[in-house]
Amino acid sequence: MEEQLLKVETDKRDTAVVLRAEGEVDSYTAELLRDELSEAFGEGLPIVLDVSGVEFFASAGLSVLVEFHLRGEERGTPFRLVSPRGSVLRALKATTLTETLELYLDVDAALDA
Repeated sequence: MEEQLLKVETDKRDTAVVLRAEGEVDSYTAELLRDELSEAFGEGLPIVLDVSGVEFFASAGLSVLVEFHLRGEERGTPFRLVSPRGSVLRALKATTLTETLELYLDVDAALDA
């Protein structure tokens, strides 16, 4: 049995859709993240993506983040990223996406924004 490399849980709230990602985001799993975010954007609520459980984040994941950041800007839907650290934070800093994306320390802060 193959181990699932990425798990994404969705929690629809009154004021936002919160997604929690755990595992690895790479060229094999980025499509799952894209699908989950696309479905969440269909709700018409702000999107909060918690990546505190992501251990590895490749360029394919960065592409997904940029795609949904732009989608959020076009639709007027906030897209907030929570707890980027480790490889996620390194990738965001290396590409200067830390200056573009809305970053928060925890889900509550992102929901209050």
